[in-house]
Amino acid sequence: MKELRRMPVIEVAKQKVEEFPQWSEINHYGINHLKVGQEVPLHYHACNEYWIIVSGRGVCTTEGDTYEIGPGDLVLTKEGDEHSLIVTEEMTAVYIYGVLPPGGSIGYLYRNKEE
Repeated sequence: MKELRRMPVIEVAKQKVEEFPQWSEINHYGINHLKVGQEVPLHYHACNEYWIIVSGRGVCTTEGDTYEIGPGDLVLTKEGDEHSLIVTEEMTAVYIYGVLPPGGSIGYLYRNKEE
């Protein structure tokens, strides 16, 4: 008889890096609900980050290029690349962090220490 493998379920509000299985290519995720005019300042991460735009619109800058983004778009940002967002239409977006390197941390990192 074939052994059944348990599929983990991780609750967004209770997630911890150590709860993700070793084989997972994801270390953290969340859902953002953003209002018109809201800005996410220029920052970077210690891992790759992916945004899936569920609804709404905005203007993102990543790797020095600017893009208009909307429902269904996927924004891919490489580890260490700076990116930002200005919301032009109320937005819901899912963000996903890739694998963190040893010693890496979750959250925004800034090149300009004044931010």
